[in-house]
Amino acid sequence: MWKNPLLMVLFGLAEFIVPAEVFALRPFVTTDADVVEPNVIEIELGVFGLHEQKHPGPDEITFEVPSIRLNYGLPWDSEIVLETVGELIDSEYVGTLGIKEKQFANTTGFYKKVWWRGSDWIPNFATETGFVFPTEKDTSGLDFEGTGIFSWYLERLTCHMTLGGGTEKDAFEHNTRGLFIYGVIFDVPMPLYKKLHFVTEYSGEKIESSILDHQVLVGFVWEGPMEVEYDIAGFTGLNSESVDWGITMGITFFIGKTRK
Repeated sequence: MWKNPLLMVLFGLAEFIVPAEVFALRPFVTTDADVVEPNVIEIELGVFGLHEQKHPGPDEITFEVPSIRLNYGLPWDSEIVLETVGELIDSEYVGTLGIKEKQFANTTGFYKKVWWRGSDWIPNFATETGFVFPTEKDTSGLDFEGTGIFSWYLERLTCHMTLGGGTEKDAFEHNTRGLFIYGVIFDVPMPLYKKLHFVTEYSGEKIESSILDHQVLVGFVWEGPMEVEYDIAGFTGLNSESVDWGITMGITFFIGKTRK
């Protein structure tokens, strides 16, 4: 029910989309040590996502339609980041789909700032801090997250590394637990196709006294018509606490005079 309005907005803004210089951060979970220019808007739109999570009993299938991340550039080499994911969940998947739950997940508001910009093997460094809002089922109260981000922009490789933490409220015991977050991204341009990049990510999180939840993502990002960036990727979890498998597809575009 969200798809058509979002596509109408996209085509309505097409004449304002500016040319691409580097690839943006979809479809990654983690982020980079860079920001958009002041008064520029970057929209990372996940047009479609699907993942399966197995539990004791029936499997759970989740559709993400859509996910959206909006970055608005501010002075002082900083930006405001707002994001959320619309989820349609079949919590009793037995081979035929039947949506049981609808919710918005991972709804956050962050302030991101680049503290220094490096070159070659000296990385950019940025921080991203803010709040996670209780839009998911059985959640209440704000949680906090803060990360430090390093980005290396080399001639044939771009690498981003994120380390951070925060809080997460337990829906059943009604207490607050510590959260550790990390991620590493590699972006490699394809020699024969300059507008096509191979991308991969290892990311995870660990809540205190819980098993590590981590996954690997592999995919491609390319520049298409109207200088819009397109992406497609698959991912898989690495243990029983992680997602079993999933796919994601999306686009990224900018509104403004300049961009990253």
